[in-house]
Amino acid sequence: MPLIVLPALEAELEPLYNVWFAAFKDQAVVSVLFPEGADRKVQIQYIKEGWGQVGHPIKCVDTDTGDIVGMAIWEIFWRPGEENGWERPDRIPWLSGEDWDRAKGVILPMWHMREKLFGKRKHVYLGSMAVHPDHRRRGAGRLLAQWGIDIAEQLKLPSYLEATFEGLPLYDSVGFKRLSHEKVVLPEEVTGHPGDVEVPLMIKMPSAAKGLDFETWAKRGYPETYET
Repeated sequence: MPLIVLPALEAELEPLYNVWFAAFKDQAVVSVLFPEGADRKVQIQYIKEGWGQVGHPIKCVDTDTGDIVGMAIWEIFWRPGEENGWERPDRIPWLSGEDWDRAKGVILPMWHMREKLFGKRKHVYLGSMAVHPDHRRRGAGRLLAQWGIDIAEQLKLPSYLEATFEGLPLYDSVGFKRLSHEKVVLPEEVTGHPGDVEVPLMIKMPSAAKGLDFETWAKRGYPETYET
């Protein structure tokens, strides 16, 4: 049953996110970002509005059955000029009141860290990736990750993501390095689960960097040629 990665279609948005929810149903962050009663229609409309602009949804399909077995959304910031850089959203539109107050404790630290690491600079960002539990260990995750890596390599840009601990081995195997000089830690009073949770922050530098790590590159002022 060979797998292939293709651009996702707007009409496939609901089955795409069915895969996401199946993959992350036991993760603490899901109950915070998508509490019971959150309006799925608002979620879908929000994603549609940004479709194909900087966010590029892709799907991994079983070519024998046609089933979507995995999904990812890669955000690609390649155009010059600050006006084309990432802009931190004001809020998550499907959350309000107490739900938004709780979600802020999860999402704002990650938004602030992304601003700190990249600001308006060009980069490639893995916003989301999921493989359906029934189709794991078939290589879907690697295919979805490699799609964005290849784009970043062509653009000579770093790739960035916030990983789960379950996803660390995959991202490590495709060349991402976990940051040691910066951390995001979510306290248990925010997630509602026992114990604080560290969010692994990972970056893959392009081959054009010639072995230069992100921390050193940042200290040198982010030269686009990766040279001082």
